[in-house]
Amino acid sequence: MNDEAGQRRSVSSRSEFTALARELLSSLDASSGRDITLVDVDFSPWPLDDVAVVDALTRWTQLPGRRLRLVGSRFDLVERQQPRFAAWRKPFAHAVECLTPTDIDPCDMPALLLFDDGYLELLDRERWHGRYGDERRSWVLRRERIDALLPRCGPAWPVTVLGL
Repeated sequence: MNDEAGQRRSVSSRSEFTALARELLSSLDASSGRDITLVDVDFSPWPLDDVAVVDALTRWTQLPGRRLRLVGSRFDLVERQQPRFAAWRKPFAHAVECLTPTDIDPCDMPALLLFDDGYLELLDRERWHGRYGDERRSWVLRRERIDALLPRCGPAWPVTVLGL
């Protein structure tokens, strides 16, 4: 990540946002850092079911000490709408942490992908306006927002459902 002068790019359409998210997620490698956090109400804007994304996540999680943290409210929609990703998660559960906010209105949740090299944020779901950046100051602000959200979350989307 750059110190002060970094890249900043606006996104103004669904196709542009999806393409950038796909590019970022499918290019994960050892330099992408150990932790990736994805926050969204239902993860529907994110191309998690894309074959290239699932392959990149597979390679990335096989590296030592990797953790993908998903913070969302509607994991049932992920299960139904992104079955490839839902199936992928099961063998990699050791590297995937799923959380759901306990006292936050879903409307107040950001739509944000945060990784060591930068971030991608969807600011307006209706108009598909978003922002990509890798400048340090903006990254820290988003990290602080997520760090404030995490203590207000509990475990979600178990890999197996125990029952009688």
